[in-house]
Amino acid sequence: MKCLRIASLQAGKRQRSPMPIVGGMALACIVVAMSGVAGAGQPVEKTSLRSRLDAPLLFTKRHSYLGIHIYDTYYKWGPGGGIYVIENPWDESSKHVVRPVIDPTTAETLGEGVYSDPDLSWDGKRILFCFKGEEFGSTSIYEIGVDGTGLKRITDPSDCKELCQGRFPVHHDVSPAYLPDGRIILTTTRPNGLVPCFNTGVDILHVMNADGSDIRPISVNNVNEFDPCVLPDGRILYGRWEYVDKTALTQQSLWTVFPDGRNETALFANNMVRPEALLDARPVPGAPYLIAASLTRHNGAPRGSVAIIDTRYTKNGAEAITNFDHPEDPTHDLGDSCEPWPLSKDVLLASSRSEGAARNAIVMMDRSGRREVIFEDPDICSHSPILVKPRSRPGILDTHIENGEKTGSFFVQDIYQGLTGVKRGEVKWLRVIEETSRASASSGRAYNQTFLVSAALAFSVKNFLGIVPVNPDGSVHFQVPSGRAVYFQALDGEGRLVQSMRTFVQAVPGVTRSCVGCHEDRFATPSNLGVRQAHQQGVLKLQDESWGSGYIDYPTMVQPVFDKRCVSCHGGEKGFAARLDLSGGWTEHFNISYENLVSRRESQMTATLIAGIDCMNGTAHWSAQIFAPRSHGSGAAPLAEIVADGHDGYIPNLTRRERDLIMAWIDTNGLYNGTWDYTEHGCAVPEWPVTKEKLIKEMASAGCMTCHERDKTIQFENDWFNYKEPEQSRILRAPLAIGADGGGLGLCQDRKSDPRHRRIRLLVTGSYAHGVLPVETFLEQGAQPPQDNSVAKPVSRFASTEDPHYQAMLNIIREGRETALMAPRVDMPGAQIIAGYSRQFMPPELPDPLPLLEAQVIKDGAVRLSWERSARTIGLVGEVHRGDSAGFTPGPGTLLTETKGFHYVDSAARKGPQHYALVLRSGSERSAPVRKAVTLSPQQPTDRISVSSKR
Repeated sequence: MKCLRIASLQAGKRQRSPMPIVGGMALACIVVAMSGVAGAGQPVEKTSLRSRLDAPLLFTKRHSYLGIHIYDTYYKWGPGGGIYVIENPWDESSKHVVRPVIDPTTAETLGEGVYSDPDLSWDGKRILFCFKGEEFGSTSIYEIGVDGTGLKRITDPSDCKELCQGRFPVHHDVSPAYLPDGRIILTTTRPNGLVPCFNTGVDILHVMNADGSDIRPISVNNVNEFDPCVLPDGRILYGRWEYVDKTALTQQSLWTVFPDGRNETALFANNMVRPEALLDARPVPGAPYLIAASLTRHNGAPRGSVAIIDTRYTKNGAEAITNFDHPEDPTHDLGDSCEPWPLSKDVLLASSRSEGAARNAIVMMDRSGRREVIFEDPDICSHSPILVKPRSRPGILDTHIENGEKTGSFFVQDIYQGLTGVKRGEVKWLRVIEETSRASASSGRAYNQTFLVSAALAFSVKNFLGIVPVNPDGSVHFQVPSGRAVYFQALDGEGRLVQSMRTFVQAVPGVTRSCVGCHEDRFATPSNLGVRQAHQQGVLKLQDESWGSGYIDYPTMVQPVFDKRCVSCHGGEKGFAARLDLSGGWTEHFNISYENLVSRRESQMTATLIAGIDCMNGTAHWSAQIFAPRSHGSGAAPLAEIVADGHDGYIPNLTRRERDLIMAWIDTNGLYNGTWDYTEHGCAVPEWPVTKEKLIKEMASAGCMTCHERDKTIQFENDWFNYKEPEQSRILRAPLAIGADGGGLGLCQDRKSDPRHRRIRLLVTGSYAHGVLPVETFLEQGAQPPQDNSVAKPVSRFASTEDPHYQAMLNIIREGRETALMAPRVDMPGAQIIAGYSRQFMPPELPDPLPLLEAQVIKDGAVRLSWERSARTIGLVGEVHRGDSAGFTPGPGTLLTETKGFHYVDSAARKGPQHYALVLRSGSERSAPVRKAVTLSPQQPTDRISVSSKR
């Protein structure tokens, strides 16, 4: 039967894969038969395309899109144009009757500015649109009748109290669309999140009443979302950008969600590299499984090619795409086409640019490649075509949100469904992690991050919310705080990663969301497995891991474990065993141990020792894939293997808490800065490259280039000098005679080094690749030189620490250290730490019991106060008070500071007893005071540790 195979499509004459068989017949054949839509391969009539137009045509005039990225066009300024209607678009252009609905010439007008994002009401009588009237102003949403009357303002984000901390201190309400229940869906920057790689505002899905009241988010995304519209069944179709341990560039895919925020689901391309983005998506009339969309690049204006996607075939595959601009290349995402308005499965309207034209016009296209220009203005672009006629109102989906609730829950029927190769019983725990969204200021740019958190691995700070046990039958039912972007990790009994989710979901208040398993097939039917153990067990609350919960910050939490257990052999007095230095000296952006552990020793794609996923834009073909179980993170990491088996007895005293902390850090995908805290000095040590260049000159003077230079390329590794402990620097100890004072190691040999082979490689090609490149680009060399078993003659450049070159190098490092400490970053002593914070949709519950307040007298008579930093306290505001008696009442007169951090140094403490109180605040709720007293003696030390916290 012909119906058992999907017809070949015209795009490149490629053959599509058969659909899953249901009851002996292809599912696609059933859908086509039910919809009455002809197969895509049917010939298209050769009549004029414009003759298919049966209603007036609404469109906008606006100057070409400006913007460095597809998501920041609302910050740009190009005034001109308005919204117009062609009353008779089916006629030839010379006969068109074009009238303005709103522009600077109409009776009801907003004047000169940028008119954009029109949406037509279901009855075809009203239009929602956006307007920006000032270069540095906000964008608001308005409504007007199609006849040009009844103009009214719906939103005004200019009075939003949450001022953006990013590059532009204004907010924008954009992409409005009518909901079937009379409300409006839109995206807005009001939640005040910031793009991790560009520091601009993040606009995400919100809903509001028809008059603009009760605006509230239905998404928790930490990066932008695009172009919501309503599917016939009432779901919202939209574009969603995300990069949970994936590239920051290529995942702007199609998703669906219910209007109350429930059940967000990937529809298409969440693991594809091309096209980089899908925008302007909307269903095809009569065939809602077909989606028209713009295929675009991420960097640049939101234009490219237009296509129709058949979502029945695959979630991630070019075979689903029919590209109208480039039928021979379905994923082609370059060009000037955008904003398709599908008329049928074969024909669509779009804004496009003919070859040689300077402006976009309104164009009709069909699958056979025909194009007709319907309207063009030689002086300004034409965009957003919409036929002005009534449309069927979609179904209204009931809301299941329980007002007042602050948590939702998740039910997993059988976690082993989709975990190929994982034996039943291996998964013992499910970990819940929040991918936080920064709202505080930036600390400086590096590795394509405006707030540096890793060496091109993770891009956002992660909040470990807790774990729950998985039942032997694979089921688990657990509670999660609402308003968080969360993802899950399956762990074995050793706390090692079996599989990690690399997308996010949210716990809608009062709602239980269920899934079949982990990465199960979306076409699969859930099995009737009877009553699951999780049903009998009830809903579980998250519990802390052995090390605790909350942020994992490498310098303050992980480095101390290495200092205690590992450094004596790896960077300390015993040398650099296995050529590995785990000491904590500061490098230009990180520290020595971190750079050793996240080095791409074999290829750019993987941070070898922690099996971390490289998330640089250039390696998107690697990071976009769905990884197999135990193929990355602690389930595959050589470091995890060493930690788990005790390193052949070398670390016999490693505690379970320390081991679990290292495993969990590995599974952050290699975070360095694990909080949003920062200093005014940024993320870099400016003196570090200066010190490096001075040392290279001294190396040349000492004769070191005989071995360390080849073909004018110099070998120099990032861990050769140690700002924290200059005398421990490898550049000093390696050429120093064995046993000599100063920890001489005698590692230098009379052998020519090859500078192409490096131990520490964070960026294989030497710089961050902003564009996608073939995987082969990053496979050209390994870090280690070819095995050479010959014995080379030892070379001791320094007989002792008195050698003038040794002394010169030591002084260079010391001088660099002193300069660096004059402008310390957050992981260095003397740092004036500014407490960073993340976006909060729902204020967290006040903890019960309340955390303890600790007080410590530090040098120069200051008192350092600190309290618990954990998942239950992150997001709370802490008020620190000082009073005259043990039971004083905290008030405005006793307030020392309020902070979103977790410590404060009272530098003005007086001699004698000091009485402190900590009050935690969540929204309008305040905790009871947590008290602590400390006594300062009259005799004070003369030197001082300078640590403080600002608001």
